Amino acid sequence: MFIPFFLELKAARVPVSLREYLSLLEGLEAGLVDYDVEGFYYLARAALVKDERHIDRFDQVFAHVFKGIEALGGPDAVDVTNIPE
Repeated sequence: MFIPFFLELKAARVPVSLREYLSLLEGLEAGLVDYDVEGFYYLARAALVKDERHIDRFDQVFAHVFKGIEALGGPDAVDVTNIPE
């Protein structure tokens, strides 16, 4: 799901590795953030950026890839409890 984000970071010459990408996915699977763009931003930045010199490029890619996502409205955007079986 986040492969386009990973590839955009690589294209922007942010040195991210597959191991770091998998660490990000592990953090998401562990429930470190839920329906929170800001929380996801900080988790992704902590997992993927090794050097503060790359934070600006990371920010640009993040803004480009996830533009408009904050308009979805958090946990109310998807009613997880009413998913039909």
